[in-house]
Amino acid sequence: MRLRGAGPALAVLAGAFPPGALAHAFGERYDLPAPLGYFVAGAAATVALSFAVAVVAVRRARPRPDAARSIDAAALLAVLRAAVRCIALALFLLVIAAGLWGDAHPAKNIAPTLVWILGWVGLSLCVALVANVWPAVDPWRTLHALLPAREPRAWPAPWGSKPAVLLFLVFAWLEVVDPVASRPAHIAVVLLAWTAVNLSGMRVFGREAWQANADPLAIYFETLGRFAPLAARDGRLVVRPWARALVEGTPPAPKAFVIAMLSTVLFDGLLGTQAWRKVDTAFSTWAPGWNDRDGVLLGTAGLLVTWAVFLAAYRGACALTAAMAGVHATSRVATLFAPTLVPIAVAYLVAHNLSYLLVQGQGVVPLLSDPFGRGWNLFGTAGFTPDIGVIDAKKMWHIATAAIVAGHVVAVWLAHRVALAEWPTARGAVLASAPLTIVMVAYTAVSLTVIAEPLTRYRTPDPGYTVAPQCDNKA
Repeated sequence: MRLRGAGPALAVLAGAFPPGALAHAFGERYDLPAPLGYFVAGAAATVALSFAVAVVAVRRARPRPDAARSIDAAALLAVLRAAVRCIALALFLLVIAAGLWGDAHPAKNIAPTLVWILGWVGLSLCVALVANVWPAVDPWRTLHALLPAREPRAWPAPWGSKPAVLLFLVFAWLEVVDPVASRPAHIAVVLLAWTAVNLSGMRVFGREAWQANADPLAIYFETLGRFAPLAARDGRLVVRPWARALVEGTPPAPKAFVIAMLSTVLFDGLLGTQAWRKVDTAFSTWAPGWNDRDGVLLGTAGLLVTWAVFLAAYRGACALTAAMAGVHATSRVATLFAPTLVPIAVAYLVAHNLSYLLVQGQGVVPLLSDPFGRGWNLFGTAGFTPDIGVIDAKKMWHIATAAIVAGHVVAVWLAHRVALAEWPTARGAVLASAPLTIVMVAYTAVSLTVIAEPLTRYRTPDPGYTVAPQCDNKA
């Protein structure tokens, strides 16, 4: 049975690690010094307070000089880009070959580790926290460049970015719900199918139009990359403030796509909670005829419902903004504020996936020497033993809490700046950003609660713990 809530990254190496590696890669959970509700309330209050501080400290949009700095690095970037493209394409071909002809056990085959742990979790964190390297890593872009040029068709305007949202939800289903997501052969077949679809789309509509409207990975990494402090532009390495690029220029992704980024990663965490296990048990009891032993039907419904609920809550907040502050219609408000939610997605990536990368990511070391599971030792690393104690539950809890609070605070400040730029008065800006702030406070509480369950527990102190010892008055 697939491990719920740990995502494919955990399922891939479940057989390679001892039982103590489960539950977010920790054998023991962190004993909270106070009830979880105190932490959740404090985090939510911090986010709400940051809104109040932003309202008091920043009352009008001030024209500011471009804070970005750039370095001429054309030659270096060209060399790095060429090297990364070659390595990425080689690893892409290795994944397909290992999936088709390697050992069928996920822990003995390099394909699941490269795709789900390093290629998805690791690359997502790298793009968000350092720079968007996906254009160089993208194997389909590289393959398309090798094809002869042809005149592309115009992208159908009625389609807009709907294909990207749909395909991202399909990808999220493969990552979170699919019970065979970690099977090497399954990974190879999915990659071959996506190669056919992706290259066909690029050939018909042109690479730029296809990747801007239908390629979920290109849009996903471009969106995360707007948060990063580094970017490559016209042969120059640009150094810029964190998250600044999210609210500059054209929005990197449609609002439904950004909401999908937020909701799917939270749903992945929700799958590991007791609440979801109760839902799963209840569904099996009430509808035994569905024979949903792997949770595919329930997981699919849960993924779509979570996305729909988040999207409805966001649109409701935007409708309230339009009604209270005026100036812009609901659709315009939703477009304006969507990029400000990306820091929350980055925060949850860190909180939910960092431990996976640090612990399960070590599995790539022995697999590089034996990628097909044939008993090879190409680089002398086949006997490497992963250190599952590289990070403990206490450290991860503090990192997760700090990341979630910081991500929401940054989102609140970005939303207030957008409001100040789009609404003519300070009062209008406050009214515009207040409904979204309420949603962010609620999301803070929910996300921290979901993150906490597999990491922490609270034990009621011994009744005598806080009682001062009585003094002996005898002489």
